[in-house]
Amino acid sequence: MSDFDVAVVGTGAAGLAAALEASASGASVLLIEGSDVVGGSSRLSSGVVMGAGTRYQKAAGIEDSADALYSFYLSTNHWNVEPPVVRRLADECGPTIDWLGDLGVRFYEQIYFSGDEPQARGHVAIGEGAAIVEALYAQVKRRPGIEVALRRRVNRLVVEDNQVVGVAVDADGGSDELRAGAVVLALGGFGANEKLVAEHLPTVSRLSGDFLWYIGAETSQGDAFTLGAQVGAQVLGHDRCQINVRPNFAHLPDAYLPGWLVLVNGTGRRFFNEMAPYSVTQPIFLSQPHPIHAIFDDAAKRAAQPKTSAGAKKVHIPGADWEDWVEPVVDEMVGKGRVTRADSLEELARAIGVPEANLRGTVERYNADVAAGRDSLYLKEPSVMRPIEQPPFYAAEVRLSQLGLTSAGLRIDPDARVLATTTAPVDGLFAAGECTGGVLGDVYMGSGNSLCNCLTFGRIAGRSAAASARLSS
Repeated sequence: MSDFDVAVVGTGAAGLAAALEASASGASVLLIEGSDVVGGSSRLSSGVVMGAGTRYQKAAGIEDSADALYSFYLSTNHWNVEPPVVRRLADECGPTIDWLGDLGVRFYEQIYFSGDEPQARGHVAIGEGAAIVEALYAQVKRRPGIEVALRRRVNRLVVEDNQVVGVAVDADGGSDELRAGAVVLALGGFGANEKLVAEHLPTVSRLSGDFLWYIGAETSQGDAFTLGAQVGAQVLGHDRCQINVRPNFAHLPDAYLPGWLVLVNGTGRRFFNEMAPYSVTQPIFLSQPHPIHAIFDDAAKRAAQPKTSAGAKKVHIPGADWEDWVEPVVDEMVGKGRVTRADSLEELARAIGVPEANLRGTVERYNADVAAGRDSLYLKEPSVMRPIEQPPFYAAEVRLSQLGLTSAGLRIDPDARVLATTTAPVDGLFAAGECTGGVLGDVYMGSGNSLCNCLTFGRIAGRSAAASARLSS
């Protein structure tokens, strides 16, 4: 006899969506959270949700479809994702955004264009991720069939005859078990667990070093790995994450660089368009000799005054007001030793450890392009380019260091069923969101790929779990 039809573990976007859809399917639901507040990392997010074919796109005159998103998603990731899972994501993410609107989430009229997709697909919630969480949680509290248990960190699955039949909290020498017809894991990622980051994201962990920081919740400890191991669940997504290029200035979220910066790799040469969207910057950075520095001159620094960053970037997220690359911040970082200042390019090259001739050649070529009004190497927007010619000169090391989300986790099928090492579904166990692997690929799609995954598969997991519970009763 089950205490509830469905137990949902985790109250971020995926967990809240799963609880609501399981309830809408007629299931009794217990929503379990390890901390004393709901929302997880979703509450801290920028609130951008990717979707195709939404009513908001249509209102903005944007023609888009699930087929177009599916094709773009696969080609961008060189098909190195789970095609049936991505197909389900593409089909249901648009309706999921409309569903959010029906539940009271308000979106900006401007659809966010991350800079690489053929159509703008990022729907930005007014009030960011916290507004999405609050809207979903308000609905949860209105449903009599959903109960919420806070401060209960699940650390064991209850398994009988190779079927998951509940969850347990083992603590203080005791055990508290709960029986459920099906269990949904919506535990978030593992970005707050340094040991798991080093284990599952070894490349970025090595390159980021002491610059690395995680923008998500402290509750993102990777509990899904422990729970999944109890039933022999597969893990996909080794070394996959979304991580942005940042200087070691402050732990403030920023996804884009101003176009007047010039980035050089460990050989002192440029290697890409500095205004490229973050969705493609990550793999480019991983292929370069390090360290990588942003260089500029005194005239560019003095021109970079507060409230000017948005106009110098490829994309500006509505509502965002953080700024790194402005004169007061740069001057502060020179004083802290995080920005190198030199009276000549030769001195700057020696200070950052690159060949003098290479850096000199890079700057001469770039300055000539500025004068000609065309970036001959990488076709950067000419209007934001500034020459590097007026001393003193500056360099700030930048690294892939702002960890936005982790993409390694439990393998699921299109119905959000967790797959065992045998590739058979684990009876009674479902998963959604950041704790899953194989949905997000080596290239983050931008424009709300993460919340799209969480909300869409949260809804799918809730419906699937409710159906499974009915079959097992």
